[in-house]
Amino acid sequence: MAFGNTSNFASKLRYGHQIILLALIGVILVSCQDKVLVQDKTPFSASVVRLGDTVVAEIDGTSLYLSDIENAALAKGLMKPGENLTPAKPIFHSVLDELIDQRLLALEALRRSLDQNDETRRRLAVSRERILSNVVVETLLAEKVTEDAILRMYEEQAALQEGGEQVRARHILVETEDKAKELKDLVEKGGSFSALAKEFSIDISTQDLGGDLGYFSRDALREDMASVAFATQKGSVSETFKTSLGWHLIKVEDRRVTPKPRFEEIKPEITSYMTYAAIEKMLKTLRENSSIELKLGGGKGARTDPSPNEIPKSEKSKSEKSSIPKK
Repeated sequence: MAFGNTSNFASKLRYGHQIILLALIGVILVSCQDKVLVQDKTPFSASVVRLGDTVVAEIDGTSLYLSDIENAALAKGLMKPGENLTPAKPIFHSVLDELIDQRLLALEALRRSLDQNDETRRRLAVSRERILSNVVVETLLAEKVTEDAILRMYEEQAALQEGGEQVRARHILVETEDKAKELKDLVEKGGSFSALAKEFSIDISTQDLGGDLGYFSRDALREDMASVAFATQKGSVSETFKTSLGWHLIKVEDRRVTPKPRFEEIKPEITSYMTYAAIEKMLKTLRENSSIELKLGGGKGARTDPSPNEIPKSEKSKSEKSSIPKK
């Protein structure tokens, strides 16, 4: 994996990040850092030791803790991981009220022995399975996706792209060869490439920008366009050429050595990539070493959906019509 262009790199990682968020991670629990031990004796978490936790409310002999409120707020997207939640913040009391209501209803269910029926036991078992899968993912990520590991990957990828080249270009896309040749003639006679792109280009992603594609590396643009752009001299306009999108003109405005992205700028994308890779590797190992037999639909439980790197380019570019990927 190489950076190439940072936004191109980020787009590949976001694919994996969405899979992780939707399918695997769920809510990442907030860890407590103090060394004070609090014994939780509620019927919901008997014999669970709370590290550095604070009792916020007592309901019929059971306890609600600060971490309960923080976890609920995280799950609702009301606060960010690592953020402190105090009674001074309005969301503290709204979440607390919800948890009190939830606890009262749960206690009532226990009084009615609803936890003993088959449907409730099935649903509790499903919740337990989901929580356990989240915990093993959290443990894996704590071991594999560390600050040192993220920095190491950043340095490795930055070294790979040293000496690479980027081009800054403008682009015009039209439907016919005759129109492309007409526009090239106007440019050669002194016409403004930018103005002509705004007036005539049918590329909706760059038309209002005067055809500006910005700086891009060779692997960040369609191959049939990138090959022309990188073969064109600075300040020159390419010959007209055809792709599946239509007829093109490219003007190269500048060339530069690919700049090294700042660590803080690319850190979230590297973290997402490493997270996806760690979970994917674990799941692959588990599937290979487990007995899985599908009873409906046949097969042996092998994963059929391709990873992002396995998706054919033709599939990736189906939505590219009249919209040129850039940066």
